[in-house]
Amino acid sequence: MTGSDRRPTPRSWPRLAFALVVLVAAVVAVVLIARGSDHRSAGPGRSAVASEASAAAAVGPEQAELSIGARERVTPIPHSFLGFSTEYWTLPVDEHHLALYRRVLSQIHVPGDGRFVLRIGGDSSDHAIWDPTSSRLPPWAFEVTPRLVARTAKIVRQMRLRLIVDLNTLTSTPRIAGDWARAAEAHLPAGSIIGFEIGNEPDLYSRSTWAHQLRHSGFNLARLPATITPSSYVGDYNRFARALTRVAAGVPLLAPALANPDRDRNWISTLLAGPHPGLRVISAHRYPYSACSRPGRPQYPTVQKLLSEQATAGMARSVKPAVALARRAGLPVRMTEINSVTCGGVPGVSNSFATALWAPDALFELVRAGVQGVNLHVRVFSINAPFRFDRRGVRAWPLLYGLILFKRMLGPDSRLVAVHLRSPRARRLKAWAVRVGADTLNVLLIDKGGRAVKVGLDLPATGPAVVQRLLAPSASSRSRVTLAGQRLDDQVGWAGPARLQTVRPAAGRYSVSVRGQSAALLTVHVAHTTLAGQPG
Repeated sequence: MTGSDRRPTPRSWPRLAFALVVLVAAVVAVVLIARGSDHRSAGPGRSAVASEASAAAAVGPEQAELSIGARERVTPIPHSFLGFSTEYWTLPVDEHHLALYRRVLSQIHVPGDGRFVLRIGGDSSDHAIWDPTSSRLPPWAFEVTPRLVARTAKIVRQMRLRLIVDLNTLTSTPRIAGDWARAAEAHLPAGSIIGFEIGNEPDLYSRSTWAHQLRHSGFNLARLPATITPSSYVGDYNRFARALTRVAAGVPLLAPALANPDRDRNWISTLLAGPHPGLRVISAHRYPYSACSRPGRPQYPTVQKLLSEQATAGMARSVKPAVALARRAGLPVRMTEINSVTCGGVPGVSNSFATALWAPDALFELVRAGVQGVNLHVRVFSINAPFRFDRRGVRAWPLLYGLILFKRMLGPDSRLVAVHLRSPRARRLKAWAVRVGADTLNVLLIDKGGRAVKVGLDLPATGPAVVQRLLAPSASSRSRVTLAGQRLDDQVGWAGPARLQTVRPAAGRYSVSVRGQSAALLTVHVAHTTLAGQPG
C-alpha cells in the first residue's frame, strides 16, 4: 500500500483520538480569540473589522511616529479642487448614461464645497469645429453640433456642473472659435461656463505628426504652422482673446495649457510679459508617466513606479516653478488635465490598485504645491480612466476608490494640516491630515511598501477615533478592492456591510497598523479652537 491508502488500525485509535481532541481545542481557542478581537475592534453600531484589523494587528511594536500639535500650520484647500476633464467625443456617451454618471460624480464630489468642475477638451479640442451652416465637415474634424450642445446642456443642468471649454487654435480660426463660444454661452445653462482654455498643449506641437495624420483628409496642410513657439503662441492667444471678448465678455480665459510646465515654463513667462487680455488662470497638464514611451525607459509606467515618490511628490515639484511665476503675476494655476499615465494608459498598470494609492497622495502633493485645482482626465474607454460604462452599468477601476478616499478626507472649510512623521525610509509611509469644519480631523496613512507598519499618533484629541481602510490583495490587483470593507457595484452603490475600526488612545497616544500596499483613514473629533489658525 502507498501512504495515502493506509487506514488506522485498532492500535492507533487512542493516538488518533488524542490528536482529534487537541485539534478541536485549538479550533475553539482560535474562534474565541477571533470573536474577542472582533468585539474590541467594532465601534458602536458598526460591523467589526475582520481581515483588515487582524492583518494589521500582527505587526509588532510601533515603527513610525506621527505628531500633530494643536497650533500647527494650516493651508485652506481650494473649493471644488478635484474635477474631471473629458474629450468632446465623450459627452454623448456620458449623456447616454446620465443617471450612472451622476452617481459616479456624487461619490467624489465634496458636499458643500462648490459645484463640480468639468473641463471639455484634450486631444479632441484640436479637431473640434463649430460650423452649423456647413452641410458636411471634412473627415479630420469633430463636428460640434447643436445636438451635442443640447446634450451637454442636459448634463450640465441635471448635474449642476461648471465648465471649462477648451478651444481649437490649431485647425480652427478665431472667428469660428468666437461663434462656438457665442453658441455655448447662449445654449448652456447661464453662468455654467467659468472659463475658455486657449489651445491644448502647444509645446508638444509637431508639424510632421499633424501632416501625417491629415495627409489624406482633405485638410490644406499649408494652414499648419511650421512650428509653434512661445512668441507665436502669444500672438494666437491675443487673436483668440479678442474674438472671445466680442461674444463672451467677462468669461475668464485659461492658458497656455502646457504639457510640460517645468521644462517649458518660458511659455508662461513670455505670455505674462506682454498684453494678455482676459487671462485669469495659468493652465497646465501633468502626467508622471507615458504609455507612448517604450518599456524600460524612465517615462514608461510600471506598478512600482506608480508607488514611487517621483509619481506624486515629483509631479508636484515639477509644477512649482509655474506656480511661482503665476503668483508673481497674481494668477492661480489650475492643472486642467492630469492622470498617472498618459497616452491612454497601460493595462495591468493604469487599472491596478497602485493608482488608488497614487491618487490621494498626488492630489495632496499638488495642494501643498499651491495648485488651485485639478481636472483628472477621463476617457471612458481608456484603461487609465477611473471607471467605464458597460452593458451592466459601471465598472469601477481601483483609481475610483482612491478618488473617493481623497473626497472622504475633505468637507466644508477643509484645511491641510502640517504633520510631523518619523518613519524608516524603507517603510515608504506617507501621511496627510485635514481639518474639516469645526471639529473634525482626518489623518490619512498610505503604506506603499510591501510590509505592514505600526504608527503611533500624537494628536490634539482625546476621544475615540474611527479607522476605515483601503485594501486590495496587492498593488498589482485589478479587482477585489474594498473601502471600509465595501465595494462598488455596477450601479455605483456600496455592496456589503461597512467595516470600521474604533481606536481609543492609550496614555494620550493612538496606535494604528497599516498593511503593506494599503491605506488607512483615521477620523477623530477635536476642539473647535484646535488647528484654527496659523495659515501655512
